[in-house]
Amino acid sequence: MNKRQPKSRPSRATPPADAEVSSMTEQAYARLEHMIATLELRPGAFVSEADLCERLGMGRTPVREAMQRLARDHLLQIMPRKGCVVSDFRFGDELNVIEVRRPLELMVARAAAMRATPDQRRQFTEIADGMVAALEADDFDVFARLDMEFNQLCVAACRNAMATSMMRLMSTHNRRFWFMHHGRSLPREGVESHVEIARAIARSDADQAAHATERLLAYVEGLARQSPIAV
Repeated sequence: MNKRQPKSRPSRATPPADAEVSSMTEQAYARLEHMIATLELRPGAFVSEADLCERLGMGRTPVREAMQRLARDHLLQIMPRKGCVVSDFRFGDELNVIEVRRPLELMVARAAAMRATPDQRRQFTEIADGMVAALEADDFDVFARLDMEFNQLCVAACRNAMATSMMRLMSTHNRRFWFMHHGRSLPREGVESHVEIARAIARSDADQAAHATERLLAYVEGLARQSPIAV
């Protein structure tokens, strides 16, 4: 009788090609998104696929897939066989984004205040303290890092997958508007509104978290109405 040969297990030393491409696509997307959000790639700028590959040091496949994702996010306009144009925006575009942000971010702030875990509340307090210190030191890089952590923590604490998806879609637009208006400066009112939201969530005060969110959005809307964007 022949002995049954043991089944061979696939080697895990080398990841599958599709997984590797997917990982590189995520990297390409993240880097291009950052370049667009911080105005390194300015609205209306034309860039070729070859130029983006050279900038990122990546092959065409992950860069092309990242470009397609950014086009679906309305951040790039693809020009077949030529390259792409960084999406421009006209006066009023920011107001349209704020119109969508308001109900969504109010819901997220309230839900986070009600559903955050004790550890998440501790993190909100630490973020608020760090933002205060960054404002006093006029340290934009520290605030930008804390703001990203704050946004990620808010969507995690609200425990709503649909809200998370929608917030991520608007994130680049929000950051790009910030750089349009402020560059790398730290306006006190904008930073203090973030601090107020974080502290309200930390102490489970849903009403105050919503009130502070409304204050932040009113501030952003005021900027949009006073300063038509021209780049």
